[in-house]
Amino acid sequence: MSSRNFLCKTTIHWYCILAIFILVTGCTRTPQVGQPGGPAPAVVEIWHSLQGAEADALQGQIQTITKAHPEVIIKLKYEPEQNFVAFSYQAEAGGEGPEIFIASRDILRQLYGQGALAPTAYVDQEAFPATLAGFRFRGVGYALPWLTDVPLVYFRTDTASVPVDLADLFSAKGGISITSLDTATLSAWWNGQGGQLIKAGKPVMDDPNNVAFLQQLLAWQSAKVLRVDPNALTAFVSGQTPYLIAGASQAKLLTQQNVPWASIPLSTLVSGQGQTLVSTIVGIANSEVATNDAMRPAIQTVEKALLAPGVEGALMQAGSFLPANMGYYRLPEAQQGVFPQANSALSKAWSLEGDAPEWKLIPLQDEAWNNALTGSASPQDALTSAQGKAGSALLAKGQP
Repeated sequence: MSSRNFLCKTTIHWYCILAIFILVTGCTRTPQVGQPGGPAPAVVEIWHSLQGAEADALQGQIQTITKAHPEVIIKLKYEPEQNFVAFSYQAEAGGEGPEIFIASRDILRQLYGQGALAPTAYVDQEAFPATLAGFRFRGVGYALPWLTDVPLVYFRTDTASVPVDLADLFSAKGGISITSLDTATLSAWWNGQGGQLIKAGKPVMDDPNNVAFLQQLLAWQSAKVLRVDPNALTAFVSGQTPYLIAGASQAKLLTQQNVPWASIPLSTLVSGQGQTLVSTIVGIANSEVATNDAMRPAIQTVEKALLAPGVEGALMQAGSFLPANMGYYRLPEAQQGVFPQANSALSKAWSLEGDAPEWKLIPLQDEAWNNALTGSASPQDALTSAQGKAGSALLAKGQP
């Protein structure tokens, strides 16, 4: 064999060895996400109860999140509120269901009561204390507050002035309208004047301060300066009423309707003493069945992305909620309009944990208030009746 042929065969031999080496090392190297041969993206399914423009906004934000995080595929599924709990429970009972739920506080509380939720996979450092407390059961967080709302006092700047206190508001200024009479709407006035539901671990529905507050409501109604009207917002827009209590999220509608308005927190009228009960919350929770060590990083990625101020802001623009996290209120666009007041009200809101006994007594107080204002019972009798029902309500099993 000539030296030339030998050299050629030797070269080919070494090329073959090199090719095999590259092939073997290429197969044993850790695959890279997004490259051929890499691991498949984690699939995170979200069941939500949003509709209309809010659902469309969520879909748009999910597309943005998946572009930023190709390691995760997110699937959305809409479930009507009336079926949400039953369908979710049935799915998990069969070992199926989504990784993440997005729904109202009441729905998530029911899912917690059925054992369908796991402790939150992501720790939210930006939540308002009161909204975060609403999803804490036995000291453990089972959902992340995402969107919320808080009532404010609105007044028309063309026909009314800033009230100094409650006496000033209910003097000869034309009165105030509310869409419904309930603790959530008037909590800042009620507890700002000493109202309470529990004292020393026992219900005090007929506490003298509670009776005095309800008598005051009845006096205002009799004087036609407190009006309970389901169409109160429309009446305010048309100029029929100069003052209105409504959610901070309604400011967007008032601006769109070219209504000359301004607003203040309810606690301003009780020397800043009152705390608002935040009952309107949309939360993010992860399921008991799907939250495991393998899926936890993907769930955390999605939940962290959903809680970004830009995502919450987009959902706010599409619907009738406000961002539930403090981070949004530090943005430049949140330094004007209704946002500083909403931020103030949410920062000082009533931190009532999800399994606090007050949640079972609040419906009894709401019933008593409405019975008194409709003339079905006197304030004292209405609250005495509520006190009689309180013990049974606290002992009732079911919802926390």
